[in-house]
Amino acid sequence: MGELLTLFMAICFFVVGWNGVRRPESIQHWIVQLQKSNVLVAEMNPLRNWVEKKSFLIALRILGGLCLVNFIMLLSALLVLSGSSTGG
Repeated sequence: MGELLTLFMAICFFVVGWNGVRRPESIQHWIVQLQKSNVLVAEMNPLRNWVEKKSFLIALRILGGLCLVNFIMLLSALLVLSGSSTGG
């Protein structure tokens, strides 16, 4: 069960990381459109003015890169777990 959960988390981090690195402009556009269409979301977002700036794109790319690093770490942990369970 632990290996399956580790694999699921690795896949989730890969998807989020890949989108954060490769498509931050579309994520930014989606968030801006969400704020324009729903006033409650815009009022509750304390960073609503920062979302439209270029530094937001840089932050998305950094977070995406960190997610990809976490994906690699989870895969290496999965390989170690699977290697130790079959070696015994």
